[in-house]
Amino acid sequence: MKLFSKIIGALVLAGFILPGASSNLPAAEYPNKAITWVVPFGAGGGTDRWSRVMSAGAYDIWGVDWRVRNVPGASGVKGWKFLLDRRADGHTIILASPTPILALARETKPILNPAKDIKICALIGFFRPNIAIQKNAPYKDLDSLVAYAKKNPGKVVVGGSGSNTLGAAIVFKQLGVKMTYVVYPGTGKAMADFLGGHIDIGVGPDEILLGLAPEKVKVIATSSNKPHPKGYEKAIGNKVPQPKDKGLKRAFEGLRWVGVHPDTPDAVCQKISDNMKKLLKYKPVAKLLKKIKAQPIHTPMKQAQKEYDAMVESTIEAASLLGKAKGK
Repeated sequence: MKLFSKIIGALVLAGFILPGASSNLPAAEYPNKAITWVVPFGAGGGTDRWSRVMSAGAYDIWGVDWRVRNVPGASGVKGWKFLLDRRADGHTIILASPTPILALARETKPILNPAKDIKICALIGFFRPNIAIQKNAPYKDLDSLVAYAKKNPGKVVVGGSGSNTLGAAIVFKQLGVKMTYVVYPGTGKAMADFLGGHIDIGVGPDEILLGLAPEKVKVIATSSNKPHPKGYEKAIGNKVPQPKDKGLKRAFEGLRWVGVHPDTPDAVCQKISDNMKKLLKYKPVAKLLKKIKAQPIHTPMKQAQKEYDAMVESTIEAASLLGKAKGK
């Protein structure tokens, strides 16, 4: 028994403590080691791009390095679970979207509770799901797509990450058309399949579609009523209608949220929120974010938690729109 106690004591002193154990580290001393920045999606998507850009200037603001780690799988849930298995000291942080929340909402027995198994430190922006078609598609705009889909119910296959696909589903539901939806674990894989002709409609955020249109694809709509980024339609090559332009009452955009283990001290989470605000305003980072057409908007900890909770509620409510969507 004494030997066991000595071993446990040594592990604690060495920092090898049980997963999820909270930290007594004073906020003034945080951070005191490198940050593991979790991207719960594969490389090439919007969340990954944001993370890579911010990590370039992270040391100058945080005083420690960021180690961006992609942990894809189960539409973002695997990365979330990875976070929960780490120490609750604020040195493991996740940047995500509504996608894993949607994935959990569609499970009969979800392994995580999105309302309880996270502490939100900040919102750093939003993304607008954009609906794109192939250049050689038998429809050329939203109106002709709707007409085609009404004549061929369920034939048109729509794909994107969970959040992006949900945005498209909200639009198409209001337009009275039946589509077949495929939910991907991340935007990168969805766009690869879209460009490869494996799905008919690709749905993705501004920063991804701006790299594809107008040369490879045509953007025909967005699910968001948020203003287009400056110069967006000129870069895309055509007018992009929003829900309000079509008389639709419901719009959708995804929030980019920054979270930590729920047992992380509030003071540490607040420090993360403060550092994120500084990082988004840091000129080298702000310049790079502008280059990828990202739209950073910092929302501090308390308000961020409220907006996140509201997003969870609305996402769960809207999850049924996807029906029995296929997974990739």
